[in-house]
Amino acid sequence: MSANRVCWSRAAIDFATQVDVGGLEVDDPRADALFGAIHQPLPVRHELSGGQTTEVTEDDVLSAFTRPINSNEPRLLFVKGEKGTGKSHLVRWLKSRLGPRPGWHIVYIEKRNTSLRKVTEQILDGINTPKAEALRQELARASSEIGSDEEAMGALLNRLDQLVQFDPATQLPDLPDLTVAELAELRRKTHRLLGDYTFRQELSRRDGPVHRIVRLAEGEAENVDEAGLHLTEADFNVDANVFEDLGAELLSLVRSLANRGLRADIAALSDSYLSRAKAEVFMGQRTDLLDVFEEVREEIASRDQELCLLIEDLVLLHGIDRQLAQALTIPASARLCKLRAAIAVTSGYLQSLQTFTDRGILFTLDIRRDAIEPASLRNFVGRYLNAGRVPELLGTGSGPDDPPPNVPNACLTCPDLRKCHETFGASEDRYGFYPFNGAAIDRLVDLASPEDFQPRAILREVIRFPLDVAEEELPSGGFPSARFARALDDVRKPVPPAVRATIRRRNPADPEAELSLRAFYALSPPTEDPALARIADYLGARLTPGVTDDLPEPPPGPGAVPPPGPGPVTDEIDQWANGDGRLSPPTARRIRRWICDAIVAHLQSGPYGLVISSQSRGPAWQIGSYTLRAGDVDIERAGGGGVTDHPHPFRITPTDENAVMVRGILGAASGNSLDAEDQGRWFFNLQSRISDYADTIARLAAADAATALPEAIHALEILRYTAPDPGQAVPEALVAMLTPAPPQPNAVTRKFLGEVRSIRDEALAVVRAHATTAKGTGKPSLLDVGPVLKQLRSRLGTRAVEGEPGGQFLKRLQIQQKQAAERGWASVSQVVRDVEQVLDPAEDLVATFKVVDRLIKEGQNRSRLPRSDSQESYDTARQGVGIEAMETYRRLSKKIATGTGPGDLWDVLGDPEPQLRALYLYATVTSDILSRMTDDLTTGPRPGGVDADALIQEFRGLADLLEKASQGA
Repeated sequence: MSANRVCWSRAAIDFATQVDVGGLEVDDPRADALFGAIHQPLPVRHELSGGQTTEVTEDDVLSAFTRPINSNEPRLLFVKGEKGTGKSHLVRWLKSRLGPRPGWHIVYIEKRNTSLRKVTEQILDGINTPKAEALRQELARASSEIGSDEEAMGALLNRLDQLVQFDPATQLPDLPDLTVAELAELRRKTHRLLGDYTFRQELSRRDGPVHRIVRLAEGEAENVDEAGLHLTEADFNVDANVFEDLGAELLSLVRSLANRGLRADIAALSDSYLSRAKAEVFMGQRTDLLDVFEEVREEIASRDQELCLLIEDLVLLHGIDRQLAQALTIPASARLCKLRAAIAVTSGYLQSLQTFTDRGILFTLDIRRDAIEPASLRNFVGRYLNAGRVPELLGTGSGPDDPPPNVPNACLTCPDLRKCHETFGASEDRYGFYPFNGAAIDRLVDLASPEDFQPRAILREVIRFPLDVAEEELPSGGFPSARFARALDDVRKPVPPAVRATIRRRNPADPEAELSLRAFYALSPPTEDPALARIADYLGARLTPGVTDDLPEPPPGPGAVPPPGPGPVTDEIDQWANGDGRLSPPTARRIRRWICDAIVAHLQSGPYGLVISSQSRGPAWQIGSYTLRAGDVDIERAGGGGVTDHPHPFRITPTDENAVMVRGILGAASGNSLDAEDQGRWFFNLQSRISDYADTIARLAAADAATALPEAIHALEILRYTAPDPGQAVPEALVAMLTPAPPQPNAVTRKFLGEVRSIRDEALAVVRAHATTAKGTGKPSLLDVGPVLKQLRSRLGTRAVEGEPGGQFLKRLQIQQKQAAERGWASVSQVVRDVEQVLDPAEDLVATFKVVDRLIKEGQNRSRLPRSDSQESYDTARQGVGIEAMETYRRLSKKIATGTGPGDLWDVLGDPEPQLRALYLYATVTSDILSRMTDDLTTGPRPGGVDADALIQEFRGLADLLEKASQGA
């Protein structure tokens, strides 16, 4: 056998490794032959009472199912397991082992293209009783009435809505905690949704929840997931924007679905009727399946037979499962035949059929992967590999009526058997492992099925996909390439990053084949062993000598069986390079700081002529107009880097070469020699990157110098308005720019001042770097403003960034000031509008104070105030208001009337709301007292009726009082 031979048929492999045994047609000779060829006995667990289990064999399962029934109780056997564990396979194996049994009427319900109608028809196969015929006709009628998926979805939702709305039940098992009233209200809401055309359209969209359920009921979908048969809360999570124009009541109800608890209750209510609705829509409503099934058993009893029912997956019967469960628990009698059933069911599904489960024998295939011997798993894979080497299973050269072919060991006729098996190995049945070896099979199986045994994942990830790659690459060489087992282990984790980097450097022609061989085929990855060397030679691949010399020696022993799994991952850096973890913040900080120090040192020693200084806030360096921060060293998947985007990052991605570099940096930071890691190659490669990055920073600093200083000055000019006196001339403005003293801000402006603190600090750093000189003390100071004096004068009146700024200072300032102004004025505007409801901005508050003060005092003296505490309430409100409050109110009211913008933020920086609220309180209290005094004079009850003359006299007295008060003002 030559190394480039492909000794299997892709079509045969695809046929043999179908993701579900349900794809193999029952009673088809070749399908049965293939099933026999690929079947590998595996452990099963028998569930006992009290949650205990015991390991049994498949023969034990067969014996439990086939032993004579000596009572009238049905023999129910359940094969449980998670998706992909081989439940259907075991039921199919039981069928294959039953053989001819004249005393049994066997009904096998397969997963292959099975709909609710076909399931029922299979149960009725060979039964010609009146009720069976009536049910067949009803099935045909129901099927003929549904012409499309859209019609089926509409019919299903109609029936579901009717059941939800009109079912008289006041309690539901799926919603046990709801009171009668709560359940009634939930029915009302659910009916309102299910009855709405637009909501139905949302549920019935193509590939939406109802379409999914319809396709499953019609048997059109493969790989059925039990959850997909039900309505869940996620199915009712619709886009409320679709319902904007459909009325406030419906929109409010749809928006309430944002509450996950309500969605869950509506889904549970709807799903509790879904099974019944599906049965009635897809099977008709005129015949009771329970009665028909009883008649089937009567017919079989008349033939002196038992009924044997085998079901590949119970979830496919959702819609008739409850009726079937009830029918299967009815004991035998003189009229009804004895019954035995083997049913595959997803773990957890039987919880809704607890009574059904309690009557059965339970076996489970949820087996820990490590409970199965490696030899059994190798045999399992070997059987499939051999099936792929026997194209006769596809029917090539045979007629449909030919007897099933024997499935020979294809290796026995291969002229290269000896060399191939010596190199790659073979199973206990002498099925060759080529193009794998035993170690590769063990490692791939462990990756594909790491915890519970998952045959479906093994078929897909260990056999089908790798063989697709091998078929393409073996003839031309290069197998196993980077595509081999990529989904299982893309980076080849058993090979340390340093070794991977060395292999790529020293074997540039074909590094991926060597990495794959060392990662998967070596007994102790990545160490070369004699078997690995033979495989490499066979495939024409090169193994680089000496790349693992620095690794620890593998443990002593025979070494015939490699340890399972991808191999140990040694430390944090390996995990980072392998994609399994992040660099911790302390580690990342050390790397960032070391690289930044190296960059700064390069700039200081080079011919750049830049002023470089360290900044006190965080690890940062001012390099001319450019600020270098430790966060600019952007390490992918590392902690401590912050969330800010850096415009010019020094990127470090998790590659093998960078893992070597990181080790070198950390070693150098700890005082180790530069050549302690990879003989110092990492340092020379890094120096080249640092030099290029330093050049970039120097160019940025030079290019930004022309714009950075004017923009920094402009930012400081705008931010000086935080000072009580921002100044309108250059000397005063400079003082405010450098030492602003912010007032007592409100929450909005306090947040804004915090946000722009960094902008101000950066702007000051730029100004000091470019427009300062040093005194004898070494402290920077602004001595010469000549270069920017013209600009200072021209922009002193600017209160906000205008137009489209070009630099980062002004862009950030513009955005933050705009947002802060919108938030600040939104709150202030609301308070101003409140005050305008009770007080005109044109009011003469000084005159009003004098008039109302005297009026309240006079009303108190005459006992005309409406309440005993009116004087006290007025005095309290009056003391809180000053003349400046009215000025603030007039100014802000006028500003709101003409429109506000970002520059108007400074008008609300000092938080005018306390003054406005005090003014509002004064106006409200005053208005209330005066209104009540007027009401008392005009409508107050008087014994013996209304004295008109006295009332007129009261008003005249009040008028005189107001006139005197105004004259005194």
